[in-house]
Amino acid sequence: MQNLIEGKSPIFYRNSIIFLGIIGLAGFLIRFFYFPEGIPITLDGYTSFWYANDLSLSGTFPANVFGVTVANNGWPTFLSIFFSIFNSDNFLHYMDLQRYVSIIISVITIIPVFVLCRRFCGNGLSLLGTVFFIFQPRIIENSLLGITEPLFILLVVSCLVLFLQDNLKLKYISFAFLALACLVRYEGIVLILPLSFLFIFKNRRDKIIIPKFLLAISIFAMVLLPMLFVRMDTIGYDGVFSHSVSAIEVYTSGSKIVHVSESIFTLAKSTALTVFPIFFIFLPLGIYGFFRNRNFDKYVILLFLIFMSLPIIYASVREIAEPRYFLTLFPILSLFSIYTVKEITRKFDKTKLIIIIVGITVLSLSIVYLDYTKIDYQHELEAYQIGLEVHKRTSIINDYFPEVKYAHGKDDVFWNLGTFPVLHSETERKVYAVRNYDRATCSKENALQTGCIQYEYTSLNEFIAKTNSEIKKLENDPTLNVVGKPSEFIGAGKNNSLTHIVADENPNRPEFLKDVFKNEEKFPYLTKIYDSSEHGYEYQLKIFRIDYEKFEPIEEFN
Repeated sequence: MQNLIEGKSPIFYRNSIIFLGIIGLAGFLIRFFYFPEGIPITLDGYTSFWYANDLSLSGTFPANVFGVTVANNGWPTFLSIFFSIFNSDNFLHYMDLQRYVSIIISVITIIPVFVLCRRFCGNGLSLLGTVFFIFQPRIIENSLLGITEPLFILLVVSCLVLFLQDNLKLKYISFAFLALACLVRYEGIVLILPLSFLFIFKNRRDKIIIPKFLLAISIFAMVLLPMLFVRMDTIGYDGVFSHSVSAIEVYTSGSKIVHVSESIFTLAKSTALTVFPIFFIFLPLGIYGFFRNRNFDKYVILLFLIFMSLPIIYASVREIAEPRYFLTLFPILSLFSIYTVKEITRKFDKTKLIIIIVGITVLSLSIVYLDYTKIDYQHELEAYQIGLEVHKRTSIINDYFPEVKYAHGKDDVFWNLGTFPVLHSETERKVYAVRNYDRATCSKENALQTGCIQYEYTSLNEFIAKTNSEIKKLENDPTLNVVGKPSEFIGAGKNNSLTHIVADENPNRPEFLKDVFKNEEKFPYLTKIYDSSEHGYEYQLKIFRIDYEKFEPIEEFN
């Protein structure tokens, strides 16, 4: 029974392997239950998808993807290996594969998490630590996006686990894992400082510590530098040190002002969102229990925790309230959480029962939270299918975020079965969306005070006239807030006018778009060419073609 609490038995014995397998299987099942079948990957995952696709087809590293430079190319480079051995003529199958790889990586991370917890606790509590990690709602949600975090977390926690081992060779390997982590996300570079300090401090009495440390740094450099040279050759900078230096210079030069109160509020908000609904119960007592008796290993955990928090602090200074930045801390937070259970088991002679109850509680809280916060997959699927209709029928439209992400497809070659895979350079952007608000400022809570212009246009006439005026200025003053690069927009040979208006049932749209949706008869210059409700969709969206022969622009906006 004591082996469930204290670390006195082998790390991997038969029962622990069996239970670890069961936990992993449960992790797969819950992820597949929430798997967004038939819905394409968008945003960051979309860029990674095309990078991996191009790399697998051409065998060369892309300089950009639709004008977007990919500095953190470790994840799509790894993904390209699977794309190269996969065969399908449907791009959605490749996106599903991207999600599958991400899910597998997320689940197998329980192995280093288990070893990490096992360094401090017995098998029972260590298995519970994997439960805390694998069933975290945010970890589950993130694993379905096909983005960088699962691989980054796996590499960072593996680096930590390897460094904690007594074998010097494993400590050397930890430097290699850190280098790989830096290629996935550049902020991993901050960990070279604590890793180097701890390596020297741990072996400070060794007479040949300097050669040993130089060997460790050489391993780090040998893994890191080849890809940095590739990046410098393709995109012009290394993407690790360049980004780190740039991030520091922005604020040290005084070009950007730090709003302390807003930054603190953002950090507090992000932290609260991160620890809810599971960690906030177990962390307070767990942190106290973990650090009550301190040793070198616990100082290693502390330094890793501090330095991995630096990117979070940086994001908060930029007033970005994004719990995603906290995910790298989750293995350590899981370790802290089991110390709460450890404290409870010391007071009660029901260790197995307590571990089972806590495990069931964690799983139940996770499922309840996921069900409450899950996206409406039916709506997303319909938005994607309707987005194909927008893609087929329009050219230059108004933004209707977030559903507009499904309308930014490329030419018909991309969508038709039997023609994929193709290089992104072989496709052409067909649909452009002109934003009717500043998305970045409008997303903040104090939108009105930060310059949000979401409802700047008082009428549809004003929006059309202003937009067309801006489009005409684009070549000389490329500041139009167009989804896509201005050079792409100009080179596409458009007719220098907004061509269509897209209006849907979203109550958060600007008033002039809601007016179009509800009272289309008021606008004689709009011809409705599509209504999703007439095709059996619950999500109603209408597409109107602008007839400029009937449109009378307001002179003051010309």
